[in-house]
Amino acid sequence: MKFSRHLKNNNETYLSHYLFASKIGINLVIRGTIFIIHAFLPFCEIPKKYNLETTAKKIKIWNDYTLHRTQGE
Repeated sequence: MKFSRHLKNNNETYLSHYLFASKIGINLVIRGTIFIIHAFLPFCEIPKKYNLETTAKKIKIWNDYTLHRTQGE
């Protein structure tokens, strides 16, 4: 089954996969919402915690974690 192969290839259980993917998805929805609000109301500054630089760093951390996990280290 493709699904179980995906979990095995990523050294994850269903629960760990669900938690990791959900955390990223929810986080990106929140960040995206902040950017959409900023698009309509440019005078509302984006908090540093959610700005592009911080978002890019967060994505790199998630990606590094994924690469580390798939290499089985």
